[in-house]
Amino acid sequence: MTVFIRPARDADLPQIIYVWQRNIRTANTAEDIAELFSQFKKFFFVAALHASTQEAERAEKAEGAAGGKAEIVGFVAGSVKEDCGEPQGHISGIAVEPAFRRRGIATALLKRCEEAFRREGFKRISLEVRPSNSAARSLYEKFGFKPAFVVRRYYADGEDALVYEKHI
Repeated sequence: MTVFIRPARDADLPQIIYVWQRNIRTANTAEDIAELFSQFKKFFFVAALHASTQEAERAEKAEGAAGGKAEIVGFVAGSVKEDCGEPQGHISGIAVEPAFRRRGIATALLKRCEEAFRREGFKRISLEVRPSNSAARSLYEKFGFKPAFVVRRYYADGEDALVYEKHI
């Protein structure tokens, strides 16, 4: 099986929602995620599981994925935020199914999203992360993100958020 990073398609949305809700502890509803997707689809990328490299390459070229619908095992949801009147890239969500973690998939997803932000002309990327999520914090720091500030009681359960930023 081959994991292939590609732009998200409309047909991927149900699986993106599924992976998001299974792996990210937020109050985002399926409707919230669908709205984010509809606004910022060009910054959404998925890690799709294919039987072979050839199938993955065919799926990249053809809308609808040759050889059937691929299983989505991870995604990154990019969006745009304004900071002092200047747009910047924002990682609204990223997740990889537990069985596929520690294989470089999250890093590959972040790279694809950063490339899209760079092509758009953004100079900075931001994201929020739970202080208790040491694995995610380690990944972001390895990828060049730096802690910028704390937002108190950001998450629905009352946990703070660390805001990380990266200049690109």
